[in-house]
Amino acid sequence: MRYVSEWGKNVKSAVSRAVVAVSVVAALGSLAACGGGSGDDAGKSAKPGASKSAGSGSDSASGSGSGADGGAGSGGSRAAAKLEKAALGAGDIKGYKVEKADEAAARPAGTVSPSVCAPLAAVLGPGTPPKADAHVGRVLSGSDASGGSGKGDVPITDVGLSAYARADATKSMEGLRTALKSKKCSTFGVGAHRFLGVHALPAPDKGDEAVSYKLAQRKGEFLMRESVTVVRRGGTLVVFEASNLYDPEGVQEDKEAARDGREGAGTPTADEDPKLAPAIVDAQLSKV
Repeated sequence: MRYVSEWGKNVKSAVSRAVVAVSVVAALGSLAACGGGSGDDAGKSAKPGASKSAGSGSDSASGSGSGADGGAGSGGSRAAAKLEKAALGAGDIKGYKVEKADEAAARPAGTVSPSVCAPLAAVLGPGTPPKADAHVGRVLSGSDASGGSGKGDVPITDVGLSAYARADATKSMEGLRTALKSKKCSTFGVGAHRFLGVHALPAPDKGDEAVSYKLAQRKGEFLMRESVTVVRRGGTLVVFEASNLYDPEGVQEDKEAARDGREGAGTPTADEDPKLAPAIVDAQLSKV
């Protein structure tokens, strides 16, 4: 997740278009919210006894637990090297430029409140999540042809993978589902950051199990909206995150441009939630 505060003084120019981000960040949790689904299946797709992660056996992608070395990513060198190999690279997905994510960026500081929502907070930032052996991240940027609406929005995709012991990965997904079913998590905070509008979304039939959700955060007059899917394959957790920024002023400018016969910037409207590009999900999971 890209926190609104990180956009600094350039946020005003950014809101004139949809800024789409998909994060594959290994997760201890995912969000999906209270009332977003029904029963135990809300926001979840699970396949008991499904296939193991390639090359992972019954443990994490590292096969050896955590280590002190950063290796090719963050975490144990062997684990990170395997994740680097599995992460998207140049030429893996048509129409996208692939770069390494800034893993040095700090995760949000502060206590998660309510505490039951803590698994959700684990996906909200770069770097190695708690209990993960290693993590790698990628940033994908593409043209309108590779995922934009053609109205001026510029797709940006954050991609990250994390390796866990299989038992820890499974517990992380359980934590996600517990948070999903808790009405306390319709809104939650991480330090000074406040997240709202948490709702479960239909999860894709991917990996061994999957959970999907949406949420948003406010910053002044802006609202950044997120759509997240967490997929477990063996001991590897992958979080796909798509986001856009709702700017009421930008929407009004688009309306005025339309009335004047001019082309607007294509700012996402109030009811235009971000959508995860299936091509990115499929391309990444094909390598895990």
